[in-house]
Amino acid sequence: MAKKIGLALSGGVGYCMAHIGVFQALEKAGIRPDMLAGTSGGALIGALYASGIKPDRLEEIAKNIKWPSLMGLGLILKGLASSKPIEDLVNELLGRDRRFADLSTPMLVTAVDLISEEKVVFPEKDSDTVALPVRASCSLPMVFSPVKHGEKLLVDGGMLVQLPTLELKEKGMEFVIGVTFLRNRTVPGNIFEVTLRTLSIANKERLEKQRQAADLLIEINVGQTSRWDLQAAADFIKIGRMAAEDALKRSQEKIRAVLGG
Repeated sequence: MAKKIGLALSGGVGYCMAHIGVFQALEKAGIRPDMLAGTSGGALIGALYASGIKPDRLEEIAKNIKWPSLMGLGLILKGLASSKPIEDLVNELLGRDRRFADLSTPMLVTAVDLISEEKVVFPEKDSDTVALPVRASCSLPMVFSPVKHGEKLLVDGGMLVQLPTLELKEKGMEFVIGVTFLRNRTVPGNIFEVTLRTLSIANKERLEKQRQAADLLIEINVGQTSRWDLQAAADFIKIGRMAAEDALKRSQEKIRAVLGG
């Protein structure tokens, strides 16, 4: 009997376009997740896929995305830019006020509330719309301003949940595939890289637990490619597809058991 499959997508700014290649490889192998969970850029790419947009169409979208379509002017005291364009992009692609309940595949999106200092997992209720939580999950401190949502002040989910495998387990997923990135160690080149490296160090033990919770881990080696280079979309997608194909090939017997074959 087939098991319920969860797919956890980590953040990584431009690296997250590699998730599209993972979707391509999974579909080729006949694997369709029963639920997705995403953090930061993984929330954005995951939500588009969960809405029913096919991987090849996602590839077309990714190749045409530029930074001006993702960033707006923000308050300098809270962040360098507004993440409102991300919310607008999701509304444009999914339809305004698209709810989590309306997605083709159930989806979880993680964020962090600066007031309670705790993670927030969307949807919190059936009426929650997709665009604002995705925007909040992508709102990296020092890059984007926090996002106001009711009594909460939300920022990037990667501050606490870099790979949302445990959240999928809590929702009853029996076999969780985790997708994360490996990068050659380099000297941080700007304040944004310093911020990301600091968060990575602070979350090292937490991330290891999240990685260990994956029944199958797809690690995508991005080498020294810049996470800010959106023009590298085609390359990211290709290496994501190759990494997923390799991981699936090495786990053929396990995958057959999961699919009930």
